[in-house]
Amino acid sequence: MGLALVQRQALKLKMTPALYQSVAVLQCNNEELTHLIREKALENPLLNVADSDLHRDDLFSFKGAKSTSDVIAETQAQTIDFRERLHCELHQMRLEPCCIEATDLLIDSLNDNGYLDEAPDAILDPFAKGDVDPQQALALLQSLDPAGVGARSLIECLCLQLRRLESRSPLAETLLTDYRDCFLSGDWSELAEQMDVTEDEINAAVAQIRRLNPNPVAAIQEDPPQYIIPDVTIVQKGDRLVCELEDQYLPTVSINNDDYQMYLQASDKETKRYLREKMEEADALISGLSRRKQTMMQLAELVMQRQEAYFSTGERTSLRPFTMKQAAEQLAVHESTISRAAAGKYVQTNHGIVPMRQFFIRAVGKNQTALSAYQIQDEIKKLINQEDPRRPLSDQIIAGILGQSGIKCSRRAVAKYRQRCGIGSTIERRAVARA
Repeated sequence: MGLALVQRQALKLKMTPALYQSVAVLQCNNEELTHLIREKALENPLLNVADSDLHRDDLFSFKGAKSTSDVIAETQAQTIDFRERLHCELHQMRLEPCCIEATDLLIDSLNDNGYLDEAPDAILDPFAKGDVDPQQALALLQSLDPAGVGARSLIECLCLQLRRLESRSPLAETLLTDYRDCFLSGDWSELAEQMDVTEDEINAAVAQIRRLNPNPVAAIQEDPPQYIIPDVTIVQKGDRLVCELEDQYLPTVSINNDDYQMYLQASDKETKRYLREKMEEADALISGLSRRKQTMMQLAELVMQRQEAYFSTGERTSLRPFTMKQAAEQLAVHESTISRAAAGKYVQTNHGIVPMRQFFIRAVGKNQTALSAYQIQDEIKKLINQEDPRRPLSDQIIAGILGQSGIKCSRRAVAKYRQRCGIGSTIERRAVARA
C-alpha cells in the first residue's frame, strides 16, 4: 500500500478569539463580569476602565430608607476567624506580656488549616522576640483549643489530639510516630508480634487514630456569608411591570484612541503589530459587552411577558411552560445563547430574588402546553389534602383522577411529584393518621 497526497474539502466550525470572548462575556454575571473587565484592562494598555460613580446603596438612600450596607450589617451572621478565637483564649490567661506577644505572632502565622509552616524561631526573630523561648511560645499555642492547632505536620497534629484524650493511648502515639508506614500496608498482625501486643489492641489504637481530625480548625472556622447580587430587576410599579438591567454599577469601558494614534505613528513595525492586536481585542470586548446587554435585555423582557402572572402573584404555580428553545426561536438566536445568558443570573422581583433559569419550564406530557410541573404538584397537593386520612389515595388512583380531568400523568410521575412536595406514601400517611 503506497503513500499518496489526497486533497479533501471539509467544513469546520472554528471559534475565533473574538467570538470566544463574546461567549465568555455573555455567560458572566455582573460580579464575574466586573472581574473580567478589570483583568482585560491589566492586559490591554488601550483600555480605559473607570468604576461607576453610582453605588448600589444609592437606590435605598432616599426617603430615609436604610442602605444595602446597613441592612447587611444588621442581618449578617457575625463571622469570626479562628485566629481571633485563639487570640481571645490566649489573652484570658495570666502570663507574661512578652510571652503573650510572641504567641500572638505565632497565631497570626498559622495557615488556613491551623498549621505552622515555619519554625517558631524564624517567625519570632525578625520581630526582636529573641528573649522569649520559641519552644515555650509554641507549647502555649499548642495548648489552646482546638487540640492540634499549631502543629507543624500532620503527625504532630494527630499526636497533639491524642494527648488531650481522657483515655490516652501511648500505643496509638507510637503507631503514628514510629510505624506510620504500616497504615499503607495494613498488616497489623505482623506489627502486633513485633510490639508484643495483641491484634485487638492494635485495631483499637488504629480506630482511635482514624477518629481524629486532620483539620482541627474546621470546626470553629466560619465561612463568610455569600450574598446574591441580581443581574435583572422585574418589579411591579403601579399597574405595570418594569424590567431593568442592573448594569449601571459595572465599570465603564472605553478605548484610549489618542495614545493609540500617537504610538502608532512613532513606533516600529513590531510595536505597531502589537498595538493593532490590542485595538482589535479592545473592540471585541466593547462589542461583546454591547451584545450582552442587548441579549440580556431582550431575554428579560421576554421572560417578563411570558411569566407575567408569576411577577404579579409570586406563586410558582403561576409559571407557564416556557423553554429555552422557544425563547431562542422568538429572539432568533441559538438555544445555547439563551442557556449562557440565563446561566448564573438572578432576577430581583417583588417576591424575592429568583434564578433566571427557574422561569424556563418544560410542559408536562406530550401535546401539553398549558401545564407545568408546579401546577401538577399543586393539583396533587389538593387531592391529598381532601382525601380521607384513614384511606389515603394511592399514586395510581391519583394518576387516574388527574387523567379524568385531562392531565395525563403516569403513576411514577405522580410519585415523583408527591415526593418533591414532601408528602409521604400511603403507608406513611396512614400511620400519621392513626397516631
